Amino acid sequence: MMHHDRGSIKWTSLMLPEHVDALQDIWQVQDNQQPPMLDDQQLDYYIHVLTEAYQTDQPLHIVYYKANEFRAVNGWVLDWSKETQAVRIQSTDDDREWIPLRHIKDITG
Repeated sequence: MMHHDRGSIKWTSLMLPEHVDALQDIWQVQDNQQPPMLDDQQLDYYIHVLTEAYQTDQPLHIVYYKANEFRAVNGWVLDWSKETQAVRIQSTDDDREWIPLRHIKDITG
């Protein structure tokens, strides 16, 4: 028989209502992730990696922020927009998406 631990949820029946409300507030804050705060050096590094991957047609793994969460995509750089500071990625599933540079958390080749 396998035991399924529900974490801190199992203790809420023993807590005061005020404590349950506070715990739910904490969970909500944890679920709402914030976009990464990039400095200019990180941004320059990402531009360098993206440019090199575009020129050599190398696939990348990109972790980026979208809709209050971090997502990951594996794919190739298709295009670059200096005006909007975004890169267009074609994923391994043939999906195409524009990703703002300021929303990129990590890039690996």
